[in-house]
Amino acid sequence: MLRILHVGLSVNPGGVENFVLNYHRNINTDIIQFDYLDIYGDGIAFSEDIKSLGGHIYSLPHYKNHPFLAMKAFKNILWEHKFDIMHIHMQSAANLMPVMIGLKQKDIVIICHSHSSATPNGLLRKILNQVNRPIIRKFDICKWACGNRAGEWMWGKDFKENDMIANAIEYDLYQYNETVRKQVRESLSMTDHEKVVGFVGRFGEEKNIFFLIDVLIELLKISPDYKLLTVGGNDLYDQFRYKIKREKLEKHYYSAGIQLSAREWYQAMDAFLLPSYFEGFPMVGVEAQASGLPCFFSDRISKEINISGSVKFLPIGKENAVVWAKAIDKSLTSQERDVSFPDEYIIEFAAKHIEQKYESLIG
Repeated sequence: MLRILHVGLSVNPGGVENFVLNYHRNINTDIIQFDYLDIYGDGIAFSEDIKSLGGHIYSLPHYKNHPFLAMKAFKNILWEHKFDIMHIHMQSAANLMPVMIGLKQKDIVIICHSHSSATPNGLLRKILNQVNRPIIRKFDICKWACGNRAGEWMWGKDFKENDMIANAIEYDLYQYNETVRKQVRESLSMTDHEKVVGFVGRFGEEKNIFFLIDVLIELLKISPDYKLLTVGGNDLYDQFRYKIKREKLEKHYYSAGIQLSAREWYQAMDAFLLPSYFEGFPMVGVEAQASGLPCFFSDRISKEINISGSVKFLPIGKENAVVWAKAIDKSLTSQERDVSFPDEYIIEFAAKHIEQKYESLIG
């Protein structure tokens, strides 16, 4: 049995958490076991799913509040359980604690997996990332990434395209379903003629979420039938709701809040918007394309996310909200939701690929 410890997941059911769970559900658990390390001490998303799949969750004292206790507990866990591989999921190089501890252990392979193409907000985090990135590039570790841009950003010339791990999904669950669409829209009291543009994700600053309101305002100048549906929360969510109220848009806005799965919500949408300042290889972008939605992404997101050919990349200056509105309105003249979707982003195929990579690392 090949034992793999995943590090870097949080209690928030975001892209990384969904990424690992998708693979956990589809790997061969007779030969590979996924376990998890909670470095924040406040739980990991999908913990019940993890346990049902045979995974164990090991918790540390919050490493920021109790760094020495956390490091001691971490060392003890690695010593006691003898993992073959430690798979560390990273949004930046700001925290090298798991890597440094792992490097001191014998007979454990370390994978550092980049899931971003820019440093999340926070001055200290940006400084630490800038200092640590040249250091981590020199370590004897496996350097993986969710896409080429995320790989080149973290690893520079050391990144090899073969070490790109697809943000794969259970494709069949996301394909367009008219019955589900009607059920979700009825639950929100939506009428058939309403045109719903949607967003899925955490309300972080990097997501440029207030631009969604600018676009909605421009869409309403075209037609009063436009509505905005968001799935997610945290961070700037309260400020977002306040601006919706201030602009008197309550009747044109639906919030599904934080959901463990967004797949049903995509069905209710007519277009998907992602105006982020940066992304690695956004899982929600893969899901929205699988749902057959016309997608409108910031032109700062890597073009490699356009895996179905249904994505338009547009500028995100505030003055460009009208550009988005016109492009969206033009796209909704067609209700066709069949897409061409590549096998490498279908989890059944991708899981076999990652199994082979894991096995190759230990010979």
